[in-house]
Amino acid sequence: MAGSPADCAVQNVSLDTLFLIVIQAAAVVVIGKFIHLSLRRHNLPSAISQIIAGIMVGSLGLHEMIVHVDVENVEDTYGWYVSEARIFYMFYVGLDADLAALWNDARRCTAATYASVATCLLLAAFVSGGIYGSMMHTPVKSPELLAAVLMLTLANTASVDVSRMAAELKLSATDSGRLAVSAAIASNVICIVGEGVFSCMKLASSKTPGYTAAERLGMGILALVKVGIAMALLKPAVGYINRRNARKHRVGSWELVILLLAVSFIGNFPEHAGFDGMPASFVLGLAFPREGPVARSVMDAVAYPLHAVALPFYFGAMGMRINFAAMSGAIVVPAVLLTILGLVGKCAGTIAAARYLKMPIADAIRLGMLLNVKGNVNMIDMSFASSEGIWAEQALMAMVVGSIMSTVIAGPVFAVMFRKERDAYACADMSLERRMSSSSSPDAEIRMLACVHGARGAPAMLGIVELMAAAPRSQPTIHVLHMFDAEEDDEDAAARVNCVVDVFITATGLSIRQIDVGDRGAAVNARNIVGRCAEDVRAGILMVPYHREQRHDGAMVCRREGRRRELNREVLDRAAACCTVAVLADRPFWRGGSAFRVPTRMSRREETTTARGIDRNTAIATVFLGGPDDREAVAFACRLARNDAIKLTLIRLVLRLGDVTRDVIAEDEAHFVSDDGGEEALSVVVDGGGDDEDVRCVAAFRREYVAKEKGEYEEKAVGGPVDVVEALRGGGRGEFALMVVGRGGRQPPELVVGLERWAAECAEVGPVGEILATDGSLEMGSVLVVQQKTPPLSPFHLDMPPAV
Repeated sequence: MAGSPADCAVQNVSLDTLFLIVIQAAAVVVIGKFIHLSLRRHNLPSAISQIIAGIMVGSLGLHEMIVHVDVENVEDTYGWYVSEARIFYMFYVGLDADLAALWNDARRCTAATYASVATCLLLAAFVSGGIYGSMMHTPVKSPELLAAVLMLTLANTASVDVSRMAAELKLSATDSGRLAVSAAIASNVICIVGEGVFSCMKLASSKTPGYTAAERLGMGILALVKVGIAMALLKPAVGYINRRNARKHRVGSWELVILLLAVSFIGNFPEHAGFDGMPASFVLGLAFPREGPVARSVMDAVAYPLHAVALPFYFGAMGMRINFAAMSGAIVVPAVLLTILGLVGKCAGTIAAARYLKMPIADAIRLGMLLNVKGNVNMIDMSFASSEGIWAEQALMAMVVGSIMSTVIAGPVFAVMFRKERDAYACADMSLERRMSSSSSPDAEIRMLACVHGARGAPAMLGIVELMAAAPRSQPTIHVLHMFDAEEDDEDAAARVNCVVDVFITATGLSIRQIDVGDRGAAVNARNIVGRCAEDVRAGILMVPYHREQRHDGAMVCRREGRRRELNREVLDRAAACCTVAVLADRPFWRGGSAFRVPTRMSRREETTTARGIDRNTAIATVFLGGPDDREAVAFACRLARNDAIKLTLIRLVLRLGDVTRDVIAEDEAHFVSDDGGEEALSVVVDGGGDDEDVRCVAAFRREYVAKEKGEYEEKAVGGPVDVVEALRGGGRGEFALMVVGRGGRQPPELVVGLERWAAECAEVGPVGEILATDGSLEMGSVLVVQQKTPPLSPFHLDMPPAV
């Protein structure tokens, strides 16, 4: 039986609408890229270019030429597509979120969110009577409805817009960017809950035609129950798919399609009941298991379509809502007024929170301006307000203009924040030496970027990373940059490293994110590594593997014809001004059995470290000659020694001058608590104070570790380069699983002069590191060579005179 003419007309309209969306999306993407070529020079996010492109595409009148059906506004045409884009992007944001960093920032986020939302609610309630005449030209059901809608409008924040701009400018890893994103999402969720309560009231019962307020409330509760059941089934379902695809880099195509359909289905549970599905999709991303091939496959499948097509069209749709033919002062004036009111409310709230959080006022104002971004998020409330007669049709257009204005204003604010964070990262003096000496945050978690060349060296590198983390729940995400050789199969190489990473995620509870990059040459790879370190991760420590690998007979051999050595040299030179850099020479055939091949401490399982057959008295040593790199090596080793399984020894080499080996000696008295609870005094010999930083470093170690029986101190007198070599090799063989040394270059010349034999080979790790790392004995453990970040230059690169 043939379809009715009405059905054919509806089908034709649907096809025409789909064709229109494809044409407009392509036009927005192309035009937006051309516009962004000039705007990106000023560090403006691409969302601004895409909004401008949307305004240009909307003014072409393609809708009237293709779809011959009148609609009340553009939301009627693009509503479903915009809704799906929001669902998938907020799911992606939740899946990509750094949970530990967000948890560490919960106090600041809570204060900023509640302060900004409360201030906007009070301001909207206060001015609703005065704004009534400018927003209305016909009577309404109740002025209270106008006040309620205005309160939600001013308090709301477009979480998609803020999170996308912050992610594009690499601000998600910074304190200010993370605070802006988390506060925007929290504000959005609060207002969505308020909008849901508001829509279930009797005064607003007609938002979903055919349902009473009680029925709508029941539908909302049922949607929440469905989402909760889906969350409960999520982990076992993903675990089952991970087991089916064990040792694979990605899951199968059909499994991926089913997962994406499930994400859309769960996110649309609230949408079908007439509520916003953003919170459900965001929580779904947060709850999604991060380990295994499922998470990698979903991230890879969703990221490119979202960033390349969906989000550009999402922002372009904002611009396409502009109707220039209807523009007048009755639209522009309310738009400007609402934007100003939102800025005043948000900035007043964040300034109040800044006084509590001890934030700079300038940072609070920037945060308030970012939280005033409206974007597409207010269109649901605005359309409802227009249909209910709360305000006139031109008020809806005023809200569209105001949303665009608030988003465009956020662009320069993000650009200023980007430059501020970039300069702050470059100038920050956050070396491990300073962290360990700081009384306020000696255990502060450190952002780490670890580089591996394959699965063979990954366990040792991840073992070091694990020991550097104080606690998995508060440790920010650790990034592992896998650089595979060009002639290898990238899928197989990535899968092998995936296996190791997944084991560590499961065993330690740490959040580890793997990034796969092909080998493109030393200079290109160095720019890639340091670029990710400086811009994406904001790393405090960058770790790379040594260019030589150990054979089964103990010999250290060089692979890839020295390309890895050149890569490490480039990385060390480029990263010197960014962060601390460590080069790990892994020696897996050490006869003592490497303690850094498997997880040692942080396990979510009940079995202890001893039950898993791991030595709880792993011995490591740090060699100290002097200079900033050696002090950084001591700080690195002390960070490792905070683990109870580590036994640390500091070996100091001093120049023998006759019978005197130390210049300044003093006796200090340290206190500790005995087993019976009483306080006893322990007299220990420590180096005196003075102005020498090396002396103070050793004195601090002996005071904090030796006196408290957490470490040991050895001092070896040397009279020349031969004694240095013998002391290094003699101290490193047999006893220690890991030797931590400084790269050098700024060590006392009287201790390193004469080591010309290693001068040609020591550019990467220094003479001390080269002596230890190239030792062919199977008694020598792994070696870690540390380079401290170069101190930032003073303003105008001038050497400031000391204060008198």
